[in-house]
Amino acid sequence: MITIKKLFLAALTLSSLAACSENGVQIIKGADLKAEVQQGDIYVDLTTHLDSNNVQILAVQLPIYNPENPLEQLGLVSIATPSQGVTDISLELNLSKVAKLQSLTPEKGLPNGTAFPVWGVNANNWYSLPLNNSKTSKLYVNIEGTLQKAVVGYALVSDSLSAGVTANIFAPFNAQGVSGYGGIFSGVTPGTSGVAVFADISSVFKAINPTFVQAKSSSQSVYFLDRTSDARKKPLFKRLIDLNLKKAKVKIK
Repeated sequence: MITIKKLFLAALTLSSLAACSENGVQIIKGADLKAEVQQGDIYVDLTTHLDSNNVQILAVQLPIYNPENPLEQLGLVSIATPSQGVTDISLELNLSKVAKLQSLTPEKGLPNGTAFPVWGVNANNWYSLPLNNSKTSKLYVNIEGTLQKAVVGYALVSDSLSAGVTANIFAPFNAQGVSGYGGIFSGVTPGTSGVAVFADISSVFKAINPTFVQAKSSSQSVYFLDRTSDARKKPLFKRLIDLNLKKAKVKIK
């Protein structure tokens, strides 16, 4: 039986999830980007603060290993819940070493088959590394060294987020000098649903070298856009409402 309390909670949840629309409030509450040079390598630290509402994304640490030297760790994705309704996802990465790898996997899109929601970059320049040797959760990079552009992202897979349709609910963010796009993606088969975040970190080049001047050929700005129709988003909205009402715990694999 549906109680008044459940209906009220559903209404609140729907209002919160409506924030995922292109013109709504951002689903990502904030972001922080830091960069430094250590022994000639550029290290980046990107933290995004997600509005996870009543859904708890379980804490986990997912190391990123060098496929050419499996004992070497190149980065780490960490998930934590610092306060109720907020999930922090932190990406620490040796950007220089990743850019030099010869054994990166070419990628064309997200695990659910949709295109990367990132524009203004070379579409043939997307590569991935597995997170914690996972076959599904991945780190994505698109680095154009000659143009001084760099976009990083990740797909954190959890089948519990599937709505049984191929759809994405993403929203832009712009905070603390970093712009990006993040949200939920859904697929119809195992391993094709989860949380994804992308960020334009090209500003790190300027941060580590104040005299840096970007090449004129790189004048096209990076921007973010997903083409999921409103009709395809509806089942995913309903799935998120259900997870919120159940106060579900989501495990990344």
